[in-house]
Amino acid sequence: MRNYSTATIDRSTVPTRKSTGEYGFFIACDDKAILKCINAMLLNSGMVGLSDTDGKMHYLIDGRRGQNYVLGKVRDKVLPLRESSPSDHLFEDAVIYRAIDTVIKRYGFSETLMGTRILRVLLFRLYKEPKLLKCASKSLYPLAQPEFHISASQVERNLRYAIRRTPKMRTQTRVLSVLRLLLDETMKEVMEKYGRG
Repeated sequence: MRNYSTATIDRSTVPTRKSTGEYGFFIACDDKAILKCINAMLLNSGMVGLSDTDGKMHYLIDGRRGQNYVLGKVRDKVLPLRESSPSDHLFEDAVIYRAIDTVIKRYGFSETLMGTRILRVLLFRLYKEPKLLKCASKSLYPLAQPEFHISASQVERNLRYAIRRTPKMRTQTRVLSVLRLLLDETMKEVMEKYGRG
């Protein structure tokens, strides 16, 4: 039987290059070699990223460099991960639309009217950007034009008709006050049911 010997490279003495397309393979046959290799990488870059078999990254940060260094490295890695993924946006949009539908149903709007469908779209846009309500005729109503192929004045007319046909809204004379009321109700619905605003 042959005996095999292994050698490890002392990374602290080897000049390092930083390249985005470079892979490093280190073979360590005992605990001491593993620790020596990791220590050399930590001394060089301050952090080591390891990928598990599921492809998830785990980071080892050199805590010997101080608390501020560690917090900075964690922040640099965590903040980009906090950006929501497309599936998060889809879930959030579904939650908002469900709350809007609940509010519209609660007030008794007829689902067959174009004004109600326009109202649903505009409430969604208002939920995302409430400041659109300040100048509805110039900024909010035109948002419904591409989907419904009607002018801004027709959007307002359809909204007014849907409001007049709703028994609980007959006393409301201004479209903007109805939009504001329904937006507030939608926000409450999202907070009560899902705990997020």
